[in-house]
Amino acid sequence: MSVNALEKALWQIYQRPSEAERYNADPAAFAREYRLDAGEQEDLVSLDVMGMQRRGANPLLVMMVYQTVKGVQCLPQYFGIVNQ
Repeated sequence: MSVNALEKALWQIYQRPSEAERYNADPAAFAREYRLDAGEQEDLVSLDVMGMQRRGANPLLVMMVYQTVKGVQCLPQYFGIVNQ
């Protein structure tokens, strides 16, 4: 598929608190609403930041979604993941 669909899903999570809540409640159901291939869905559901970045998703957007979903206190964990 296109990275645009993945970034659209990420953007919705980041920009709309209600979408972040829906994602947190059921990531798989949220991912099914977008035109994502199986790998993109898996990366979004599992919040695989490196997988999404390898697919071309904007790294800053991925980081902001991680922070939105996990909380700002988890940013050190995020940086540990991306700096491996």
